[in-house]
Amino acid sequence: MPAEETAKEPPPQAPPRRNTGLHGAFWTRFLLKLMRFLPVRLCLLLNSFVVWVIYLLARPQRQAVLENLQGLRPDFSPLRNWLAGYQVFHQFALTYLDRLWHMHFGREVRWDIAGLEHFEEMKAHPGGVLVFTIHSGNYDIGATLFAQKFGRTMHMVRAPEQTDELQELRKAELKRAEQENPFLKVHYNEVDSHLGLELCRILMAGEAVAVQGDRVVTGISPIEMEDEGVTFLIPRGPLVLAEISRVPCYPIFLQRLSFLKYRIVCGPCFYEGKTKVRADDLGKVWLPIMHRFVHEHWDQWFVFEKLVKQKANTDSEEA
Repeated sequence: MPAEETAKEPPPQAPPRRNTGLHGAFWTRFLLKLMRFLPVRLCLLLNSFVVWVIYLLARPQRQAVLENLQGLRPDFSPLRNWLAGYQVFHQFALTYLDRLWHMHFGREVRWDIAGLEHFEEMKAHPGGVLVFTIHSGNYDIGATLFAQKFGRTMHMVRAPEQTDELQELRKAELKRAEQENPFLKVHYNEVDSHLGLELCRILMAGEAVAVQGDRVVTGISPIEMEDEGVTFLIPRGPLVLAEISRVPCYPIFLQRLSFLKYRIVCGPCFYEGKTKVRADDLGKVWLPIMHRFVHEHWDQWFVFEKLVKQKANTDSEEA
């Protein structure tokens, strides 16, 4: 009897994710209250000061950004690298403010497209297309703008937030975005969600899917690849999805130009899907494209985990 009762007990539930610290919803709600009555210029001025404080306090994130920069830009001196780390934090904060102004206060985002011919080619493709993008500019703004001009259903894949309260806030924001733009559909890459099968079905149905091909977080299978002496840790899932679905793959990057002004950089198709190619081989094509962009626009790459390292120099190891 005791054994049966024990067997019927529900499995232990995972503890709720903490809503404190930098990943909690408190700071977003606090910002929204300030932005309701502070003028834009004062918000931007205060932002520069606040980012300095966060940069000094957020040691794990700062260290990860600095190590990524060391791999991307070995030409930077230690002081230049440290200041570059602040620039990454500062640009991220500016894009975050843009996001809040756009999604909560209805401010219009100005934008243009670089590589318009590739965008039109992708738009005119009669079947499914897979868009590879990265954490540059602002992913939510970019997906919204892209879906508006694309004129076809765009399925956007994003990772859940690191706290439950912030995840609820994000879902509410993106739910409004979906209601305002019927072409935008949001999917969350939850653990054990079997999202890959659903995305493959969506692509086979002739619709477009946008995936992030740069950031490895908990629960995502990584792959380590090298390009020009720099080693990257990138997610394997998008590459496997491209291998299985065999649809054209395009690189799309979002670049912040100034206050509420962005550029969508659309590159040429790097896999046409006409022949079967292994995920690892697709990674060897995708990685150099991503590497070129983040090398040039290192201040726009918003990953706060260590994903990059410079290949060790073994020339001096001879005895």
